[in-house]
Amino acid sequence: MLDTSLNLQDEGPYREIVYYPLKLESQITVLLSAIATTIIVLLSLIFKLYKQPTSLMVLAINIAHVLFSSSKLSVLIYQPLSDTHCKIIGIFSTFGVESAAIWGALFAHAFYIILKYHSEIYLSRTMKYYLLVAVLIPALIGGSTYLTKNLVYSEIQGACVHRVYPDRFDLTGNLFFRFPVIVACLASVVWYKMAITKLSALKGKQTSSEVYIFMIYPGIMVFCWGPHVVLQTAIQFGLSPSGTLTDAFINLTYLQGFFDALVYGKRVGAEIKKSVKKCFEKELLKEENISIVSQTLLDNNFRASSAITYSSYLITEQASDLNKTL
Repeated sequence: MLDTSLNLQDEGPYREIVYYPLKLESQITVLLSAIATTIIVLLSLIFKLYKQPTSLMVLAINIAHVLFSSSKLSVLIYQPLSDTHCKIIGIFSTFGVESAAIWGALFAHAFYIILKYHSEIYLSRTMKYYLLVAVLIPALIGGSTYLTKNLVYSEIQGACVHRVYPDRFDLTGNLFFRFPVIVACLASVVWYKMAITKLSALKGKQTSSEVYIFMIYPGIMVFCWGPHVVLQTAIQFGLSPSGTLTDAFINLTYLQGFFDALVYGKRVGAEIKKSVKKCFEKELLKEENISIVSQTLLDNNFRASSAITYSSYLITEQASDLNKTL
């Protein structure tokens, strides 16, 4: 998954980091996250589970995971053969990584906001700022990667790689990947600490079960990305870790989407049950209304028929009396 061999080219010695492995066994964790997050996104859209701030944030972070995972898995279907191809999929993967990391941090901020004001009303007001920070900014940064050599096609690896030069500062790698993730991790820790302080101040007061979703997501982000970011930073200072350790940390980052989907899966299941129950209730109500209307029509028809029969009887009787008179 990660080739740290030293390559001597015209530009000098460098390490080529394969960002998009071409073998399925190297992308099992990516596939798990892709399946889990895609299910959450589809169910959220089908059952319209995005009308509340919490559900909208969950949908947004899972869409980011889907875009990231899809860009990684796309090389298994259509292998890149040029720098342009690598740069295009790099746009989506960069957006996915940064957006998911920022959303993870914003869950910590939302956790703090809800505990501070004891209401999700303030959270609804901040959603437009969340969307600006977690969607627009990563989209602009992701698009800008196309203008750089952050990802190039390697004839040696036969894949898209990121080149790291031992004697140079890895500008694109740090700017587009490590720096945003590090900032998101630090922000998560700070907001998480502030939220926990507020939570302890509640002194046993009941809080919504949704609050704990905001508590878990930042932890998942720090757990999945923290070790990898630390290791990659250490590599820039000359550390040469084992391939096993490097692969383990990389696979841990790929599992963020799977863990995020797993946490919210129970909530989605409950919402689906409610939606299905409402559908059944609506169908039963329709059937009851149809039955009532049908019975009313039958009663009206019966009354009309009875009235006609009675009128015919009166006419017959009157005719009979008239005949007798004549």
